[in-house]
Amino acid sequence: MESLWVIALVYPVVIAALFYFAFLRPVQQERKKQKRQLESLRVGDEVLTQSGFIAVVKDVRIPEEPGPTEVILDLGGIEVRAVASAIVERLSAAEAPNDEAANKRQTPDGSVGLEARG
Repeated sequence: MESLWVIALVYPVVIAALFYFAFLRPVQQERKKQKRQLESLRVGDEVLTQSGFIAVVKDVRIPEEPGPTEVILDLGGIEVRAVASAIVERLSAAEAPNDEAANKRQTPDGSVGLEARG
C-alpha cells in the first residue's frame, strides 16, 4: 500500500521532468542561440527575416534606453528599418574587418561608438 503512495508522488515529478526536457528546454536553447546571433550582428551580414526576405545589414542601432535594437536592411536597392528580433538567422557573415573603423556602430543620437563584443 505504501508503494502506491510513492508511485503517486513520483509519477507527476517524472512527467514534469519529461515535459521540461521535451518541450521547454529546446525552446529556451533556441532563444539563447537567436539572442547570441542578434548580439553578434555586423554590418555586411546576410540575414533571413521572419517575413522571408534575404537582406544585407547596412546599420545596427542600439538604443541608449531600454528598447528594441533597430537594424537597417538592404533588400537589393531598397533600404528598410526593422526590429532586430525580426531576424531569424544569419545566412553568411561579413568578412572580418581589418581596421577599427569597420567595428563602429552608430548610436540613436547619431554618434558613433565601438561595437561591443562578448
